[in-house]
Amino acid sequence: MNKATQLTLSIKNDKSDYATFQNGLNINNGQKVRYLGNVSGGPITGSMGIVTKLYANKAVVDMGLVGTWNVPYYFLSETA
Repeated sequence: MNKATQLTLSIKNDKSDYATFQNGLNINNGQKVRYLGNVSGGPITGSMGIVTKLYANKAVVDMGLVGTWNVPYYFLSETA
């Protein structure tokens, strides 16, 4: 076998599959959300959590073992 092959990894949770929130009008306290951001030092992309508090441009999301984070609405989407 002298031919090299590239293995591919199919990722099911692609960001384009989820619509993100643009503001705080369609999100409520206690709602389950998915984090779609990719910020260095931030939560893991695809983490799920529960909204605990809403602000004008961000929400406080409890993500369990990942921690509690202040997340802008445009990094959050509804869970299916």
